[in-house]
Amino acid sequence: MRAAGEGKTVSFSSNWVRSIHGQPGGAYSIVEWVSEPGIPGTPLHIHAATDEAFYVLEGTFGFQAGERTFEGAAGAFVFVPKGLEHAYWNAGMTQAKMLITISPPGFERYFEELAEGLAQAGEDAEAAMRVRKGLSEKYDIEVVGPPRQATT
Repeated sequence: MRAAGEGKTVSFSSNWVRSIHGQPGGAYSIVEWVSEPGIPGTPLHIHAATDEAFYVLEGTFGFQAGERTFEGAAGAFVFVPKGLEHAYWNAGMTQAKMLITISPPGFERYFEELAEGLAQAGEDAEAAMRVRKGLSEKYDIEVVGPPRQATT
């Protein structure tokens, strides 16, 4: 059990990610993702071994899954099975929040390591790229396209 607001929160690139649930050997983990408007989302990427499900709580997120693009407001649900290229971004003009269920668990540690690595890289773009590349290899991420973001 976890009370409201509990769980480790990290931030990077105007996103906040809070770990809600996850245990080694469990079936899944859950993170809360909060994104500011007007910033790039995730790059188009594929997971070979990880399924993700997204449930929008507030605001509007844009999703690309394969060839399909979708804007989802509060209450929208998107499931992305392993092997399908996908990306997501804040598609609205206000802060947006969603829950992400990840199976198998463990991927949530990527966000913690990314936040730490980017903080250490500071303004050094090459160091930040090395951090992202190393973590992508470690956490089942194959980047196949650029980040998406809302069009105004």
